[in-house]
Amino acid sequence: MLFGAGAAVIAVLLQGKPLAFDFRPTYIASLLYLALFGSVIAFAAYFTLLGRIGAGRAGYVAVAVPILALLLSGFFEGFVWRIWTVLGIASAVLGNLIMLAEPAGLYRWRVWRRSARGVSSSSA
Repeated sequence: MLFGAGAAVIAVLLQGKPLAFDFRPTYIASLLYLALFGSVIAFAAYFTLLGRIGAGRAGYVAVAVPILALLLSGFFEGFVWRIWTVLGIASAVLGNLIMLAEPAGLYRWRVWRRSARGVSSSSA
């Protein structure tokens, strides 16, 4: 975050604009909210998740975050839903379900698929 802040300051100065801070209570409250919930608490929650389910499974949170952002944007900002958005969310959810599925369920699906094709389990 420090590098990002530094890059932002350099960009502002290169544009010849003054550095400014908004002292309105709503701005300060939103800044504190993002600092606390968007960084500190989210980081702690993610590390708790890492400890409980492991890095591989916890990594799929990165797929869920944009979906949550779209839902919140639709609710609060009037985001216009299009078919590609819905299909993207559906594919992300399906991908997560497949990756988080228990191996036994995957094994049962493979056995079912082989039997549907008429292949015996001993030959494949």
